[in-house]
Amino acid sequence: MKPDTKAYKKTASVKSGRNAHAKNKHRAKRPSRFVNFLFLLAATACIAYYIALGVTVRFGQSLMFLWPVFALLFFMRFILVERTIRTGKPSPLPKFLIRLIHAGFAVFAVSFIVIELVIFSACFTTTGPGLDYIIVLGAKVNGEQPGGALRNRIQVAYEYWQESPDTLIIASGGQGPDEGISEAECIRRGLDERGVPAESILLEDTSTSTYENIHNSMTLMQGSENPRVGIVTNNFHIYRALKIADAAGSAEFYGIYVYTSPISFPHYMLREYFGVIVGWLTGSW
Repeated sequence: MKPDTKAYKKTASVKSGRNAHAKNKHRAKRPSRFVNFLFLLAATACIAYYIALGVTVRFGQSLMFLWPVFALLFFMRFILVERTIRTGKPSPLPKFLIRLIHAGFAVFAVSFIVIELVIFSACFTTTGPGLDYIIVLGAKVNGEQPGGALRNRIQVAYEYWQESPDTLIIASGGQGPDEGISEAECIRRGLDERGVPAESILLEDTSTSTYENIHNSMTLMQGSENPRVGIVTNNFHIYRALKIADAAGSAEFYGIYVYTSPISFPHYMLREYFGVIVGWLTGSW
């Protein structure tokens, strides 16, 4: 019996179409080599920034380890996808795990962008003269000398006092295990060297956190009814400091921002992201 040539050709054509569709689908799903290369660049950038931050500022800052962790995650992603590109084999990770990782990354990315925008919106908050008090939040003391951040805060507080000499300055901050004197004492000395009289400076030298800085400083304002209070701190820290202060109540709070060096700013903004989340979760404000 003669085979049905027409039917045979039709079947072959369908099979050929399916094979072509499968090949095109497979080709479409192949990861982009360019996108994958960006992950390698991101890993390199994280390591380079970690080293630059450590050399120019100091190693051992809180949460600084996150940069090598990010670098490792980016590099692992690059290696896994590069394997798929080169061999054509699917990822060794289970599909559900890949989807879970993608979902987790998407949640992190969206929350990070939103929170960073909120933090940045307060970075350049400041106010005019005439406040009753300004609280200078403590920062790292090297031996008995102020670190860069604290030195800048002292200078901004001094400049504010020059415009408003009736304002009382509260130097706030305890003494860490690697500090020669308390942060409050370091602030007091810095203000004294600049010519601020002793009667314009109040000391709060027991606090170990922003929450304690503000709450302990408030006890030094007893007798003042609804005082107007400025908080002198670095720009990246203004949002969180004001949220904590507003929760303390019984005063009107204003931010007075201090410049942060470009090399430090990305790290501190990253650190504030986690600080804000912790504040929301723990009800610190």
